[in-house]
Amino acid sequence: MKSGKWQATVRNRTGDRFSESFPLKAQARARGIEMETQFARGGMRDPRAGETAFCRIDVQSWIRALVEKGAGAAAIKRACNLTSSIMRAAVDDDMIAVSPCRSIDLPKIAVKPPQWFTLDQAQSILDELPAAWRTMCLLGFYTGLRWGELSGLHRHRIDQRRSRLFVAEVNTKSGIKEYPKSSKSRRELPLPPHVLEVLERHIHRTDRDAVVFTTIAKGRSGRLLADSNWRRQTWWPTVEAARYFDTDGEQRLVPHYPPHSMRHTCASWLVQKGVSLYEVQHLLGHESFQTTQRYAHLQPDAHKAVLGAWERLDVPLTIAA
Repeated sequence: MKSGKWQATVRNRTGDRFSESFPLKAQARARGIEMETQFARGGMRDPRAGETAFCRIDVQSWIRALVEKGAGAAAIKRACNLTSSIMRAAVDDDMIAVSPCRSIDLPKIAVKPPQWFTLDQAQSILDELPAAWRTMCLLGFYTGLRWGELSGLHRHRIDQRRSRLFVAEVNTKSGIKEYPKSSKSRRELPLPPHVLEVLERHIHRTDRDAVVFTTIAKGRSGRLLADSNWRRQTWWPTVEAARYFDTDGEQRLVPHYPPHSMRHTCASWLVQKGVSLYEVQHLLGHESFQTTQRYAHLQPDAHKAVLGAWERLDVPLTIAA
């Protein structure tokens, strides 16, 4: 070169030209051999690929800025996950060498106590519901099925002889989909006798392969239920109208909880009656045991050890009456 430097020039398999300059001829030759070897092995990345339009930022600083602006922890996690997916794809396509989304500290998502109905509150909801939907919600309270599982239940998944139902499909915005065979969401659930009896009355004229709970509006019956429509037209009017009597005999409004609270209610009742958290995890189809542990405080003996320790205190603290 006129500058006195030596240049290593190599072309990749598609004919693109790559050049680097060095002060010594030996350096240029060694680099040329190295690049040829990397291209042959498919390990050489195009240094220009990383220039593809995407705001290159310090991800951790970006996360801190979102926190300072008051963004919620869940929203920040979703944004970071999306960015991380894009960066992983860029690495897979050899556009960048490494992802900038590694080892990122995210704000902790506060775990909210599950919202659940008492027995009286649940009964008042069932009483207030239009008759067409009472069976579906009774099943929701006693099985803890997710909305998509409940509205995607097929007739042939109900084993009347064994009083069981098998969860295999889910109703989504894009229609019925099957759970993967490896998913813990595919599970068998027991049905209490009185729930099975009500369910049998509901399905006695239903085709074997039909969905059990569908739309009932005139001219539009038999279609898959839409979560948002059913909430707006059925659930919320029912909850707003339902009343129950508290322990003091006062009539009160039922808590304004969404349909998903039927699932929380099922889990809460089971835990309070002594069913193990591991069994509840299986019944609800939780992938993570940590999800089920939200109900641990409802166990009958949840604070037994603590109270026992205070009772064994040699001289308890007192105050003058």
